[in-house]
Amino acid sequence: MRDSGLRAIAICLVALVGIATLCGCVDSSGDTGSRQNHSAEGSPPRELEWGIYQIYWGRHYDEMLSRSLEPLASEPDFVMFYRDLGRGFPFRGCETIRSRRATPIVSLELWDWGAHENYLPRIADGEFDSFFREWAQDALAFGSPVYLRFGFEMNGDWFGWGGHPDLFIRAWRRAHRIFEEEGATNVVWVWSPNAISIPRELWNRIAAYYPGDEFVDWVALDGYNFGDEHSEWHRWESFEEVFTPGLDELADHCPEKPVMIAEFGCAPGRPGQRASWIRDAHAFISRRPEIRAAIWFSLDKSREGEPNWSLDDDPAATLAFNETFARPGP
Repeated sequence: MRDSGLRAIAICLVALVGIATLCGCVDSSGDTGSRQNHSAEGSPPRELEWGIYQIYWGRHYDEMLSRSLEPLASEPDFVMFYRDLGRGFPFRGCETIRSRRATPIVSLELWDWGAHENYLPRIADGEFDSFFREWAQDALAFGSPVYLRFGFEMNGDWFGWGGHPDLFIRAWRRAHRIFEEEGATNVVWVWSPNAISIPRELWNRIAAYYPGDEFVDWVALDGYNFGDEHSEWHRWESFEEVFTPGLDELADHCPEKPVMIAEFGCAPGRPGQRASWIRDAHAFISRRPEIRAAIWFSLDKSREGEPNWSLDDDPAATLAFNETFARPGP
């Protein structure tokens, strides 16, 4: 959105929505009365919130999301998708998610999908300032909360922006400052490392990438049970085994921040094995009050050499998910 008049109107509207929210009249998803607030300050929700990942394919997104949610017992609190630096603010995707009374989580990859060039040094040096400024302006004009996972899994070795703690912190703080300057307070900053650092070296520990409390709203972890069949380096692991080391590090380093499990999934395993894993995961999360939300990574990645994380072909796992994470409220 580049028209100054429209932007001025949008800013006024967002300000009014913010006042109404503080007064308890409007919920932060943009709807009235019936949903829990998603707070940038981290006020605890009444119950665990949940969501799914849905791959973002432009004009087909509404149809794809509807198909993914049809087998589930309730509407999600969050829907997440990926976005690269080759594209601006994803109005269509965010509007589709908002229309379902959910909150979008945009996982921002710090490269261009066409080139896979690592833009982290250029971000830190200011070459992307205008991109982030326009992104922030458009997010503000959107007028509802948007959770932003900037450069997620930065402590892994599979993304170009991974493995550069000091550079990552510089880039994060620079982008965050631009959003503050533009008044985009509806953008909730989610710092989201992988549950286990790869390589497992002291310099690459999770805490080395933390930008500081004043620059982070939520902290999060990504983690997966790849099962026994994936490779010689993987074995079947419980949710507790996957996430406990990372959760303990977060508790030591930033204990006041609300925690999100931003990506989790489980390989199919033997019949019924994934269903049991899901139930155990929910039970474990119930014992960790700092975890406020959990997002299932619903995508079949078998063609890419990973397991099929989707629940589509697993009725037992879908039932387990519906009786735990997606269980309808009272």
